[in-house]
Amino acid sequence: MDILEVDPELRLRPFAGDGDVDLAWPWYQDPETVALVDGPGSPTYARDRVAAMYESLTAQGEVYLIERRTPSGWEAGGDVTLAPDTLPIVLVPGLRGQGIGRRVMLRLVDRARVLGWSELRVRGVTPGNDASHRLFTGLGFVARPDGPPAYVFRLAPLGGRPRP
Repeated sequence: MDILEVDPELRLRPFAGDGDVDLAWPWYQDPETVALVDGPGSPTYARDRVAAMYESLTAQGEVYLIERRTPSGWEAGGDVTLAPDTLPIVLVPGLRGQGIGRRVMLRLVDRARVLGWSELRVRGVTPGNDASHRLFTGLGFVARPDGPPAYVFRLAPLGGRPRP
């Protein structure tokens, strides 16, 4: 996998193993982040749980670290997975509410089209994670009240019209 440029200030760098587990582990020790991922009151992650999560996600699809350009270089501040049946995204608190999730998802929609996929599915969004619900519905994902999946987005083929 190659780095996916989102825009001049944002990119998706492929997950690169143990070093990235160490880099991301602090995100999953933040109670606010874990509450958005797993629900309020959920325990924070031990390092081995983060490693197992990335191993599972890597087996399902393409895992990226979300990196933002800073004066000192690229800095990771979240992760995202593009897989046929899941599309989890996590951003550290300082990067939320800036449109980064939307820009990342639009880039992954383009990537899925290049891969020839007909749809994207979001397995689930934790109740109370209003920002994620707004993100997916704002991009055109259709909520499925009987899920999972929680949301589905039908992709138009490259150069084509949306699928029914």
